Amino acid sequence: MKRLKKIVLSVGFLQNLAFYFRRLKLNANGNQLGSGVKVGFSTYLEGKNSLTGNNTLYGSFLGFGSYIGPNSHFSRTKIGRYCSIGQHVNCIFGKHPTKDFVSTHPSFFSKNHSIGFSYVNEDLFIEHASNRDDENKYAIVIGNDVWIADNVSIMEGVVIGDGAVIAANALVTKDVPPYTIVGGVPAKTIKKRFSESEIQFLLDLKWWDKTEEWIKSHAPLFSSIEKLQSKIQHER
Repeated sequence: MKRLKKIVLSVGFLQNLAFYFRRLKLNANGNQLGSGVKVGFSTYLEGKNSLTGNNTLYGSFLGFGSYIGPNSHFSRTKIGRYCSIGQHVNCIFGKHPTKDFVSTHPSFFSKNHSIGFSYVNEDLFIEHASNRDDENKYAIVIGNDVWIADNVSIMEGVVIGDGAVIAANALVTKDVPPYTIVGGVPAKTIKKRFSESEIQFLLDLKWWDKTEEWIKSHAPLFSSIEKLQSKIQHER
């Protein structure tokens, strides 16, 4: 089976055909996939997901209710539930030395790089970040209820916390704390969305893990964190 899969994916026509039937199956499962969308066979869509068009999603996980705008591309990324991701959002993998090394070319720091040749007998620079999820599968982790605006680039090895907001055109090079708004190149903190006590309340609540019935019944309160907090405290 693995050999057959490798052959199919190595032939352009067969690859496109495989992705076509993959898209049909995913659409039949309640997802919405636009034209030009390619979802890898090792990618899992949790449900009610939307990929607008010309997206690629390889070796990744897309949480329930999350959507991705057109021309955005992800690989080795875990995306949480109820995330809103804009267009032209991309991941950046690998880095080159910019200090001490005379050259940034991989032939001087990597013994087995894809370029096919090297001048060193051992790896002298850590080119790729370690995986960041609990299962050690994904190089980038995006939390739940995260909003990523258009034209954002995310570096390998970054974790974006629950409820965070990434402003348009940002370059995210470091972890983003939960419920924090960041922007710029490189991205820096602009402000927190809520007070520390309110943030802790939301992190403890984990509303995105509740049933759809629970979420529907509490949705009218989502316009005010004070109202939601009051309701939850009363229920307890």
